[in-house]
Amino acid sequence: MALFPEGTNGAVSDLANKGIKKAVNYGSAYLNSKLNFGLNYAKSFIRQYDILGILPEQWTILDESQEKAFGFDTFQSLNYKQENKVTQNPVEQGSFVDYNVVETPAEIACVISKHGFAPDLSAFVDALEQYVKSTDLLTVETPEKEYANMKMTKFSYNRSAENGTDVIYAECAFTEIREVTSQYTNVRLAGKKSRGLQQGKEVSALEGLYKGGKNVVKSALGF
Repeated sequence: MALFPEGTNGAVSDLANKGIKKAVNYGSAYLNSKLNFGLNYAKSFIRQYDILGILPEQWTILDESQEKAFGFDTFQSLNYKQENKVTQNPVEQGSFVDYNVVETPAEIACVISKHGFAPDLSAFVDALEQYVKSTDLLTVETPEKEYANMKMTKFSYNRSAENGTDVIYAECAFTEIREVTSQYTNVRLAGKKSRGLQQGKEVSALEGLYKGGKNVVKSALGF
């Protein structure tokens, strides 16, 4: 329904109607985003100051001591990727076995938000930069599962007037680090026996002539 009657100035009224509808849609989307953010922030605030401990953290990022790695308000989204690669070469029928499948490290991409004043937001960004540069491993905890040994590989964030200048939305990427334990065995190697220098046995000319003639006689007689 047109907000302005269409008459002689139909083009003007059409333009005004489009502008008003666009403003109404923009305002509605803005209010919805603020309402959702307010609800999520309220939930985060309740969890943060839960003295009785009746509201355990379900979405969080933990450090190696199982403490919250850095302060943020809410998880906005999370994408998990697990991939197996198989051999690209032809295999004999019926010979496809486990070692033809290679499991790659898991990857997580998430968006988290932090609301607060400039010092709070600065500390939040500093913490993200520290974990990207360090070798510390993190645990991404969700209501369904915990993903341990995750290394934060990169992050980015944006601020906009639409979302408010007092909030940061940070996109974080994690890659699973698979650690193995080295195993060693003690093997006793047999020592090489050294015989030392062996002195040759002296043979006289007469004895050598006798043995040589004896061998010639045996060969002639067929022995």
